Amino acid sequence: MANTVKISSCELINADCLEFIQTLPENSVDLIVTDPPYFKVKPEGWDNQWEGDDDYLKWLDQCLAQFWR
Repeated sequence: MANTVKISSCELINADCLEFIQTLPENSVDLIVTDPPYFKVKPEGWDNQWEGDDDYLKWLDQCLAQFWR
């Protein structure tokens, strides 16, 4: 579920990036502000949810591919 805030002609969306961005048409986004997990920097579960470096880089690559489209 996404949290959305509309300000003038802008829409700010807080959601899972890979789930939400796939619902948008190609070339429909002007700006993406993201703060991906650093991976293994913090002891919290959200920063250690991948099995290894390759798994994390694969996830990050999927995000970037969706951002580009």
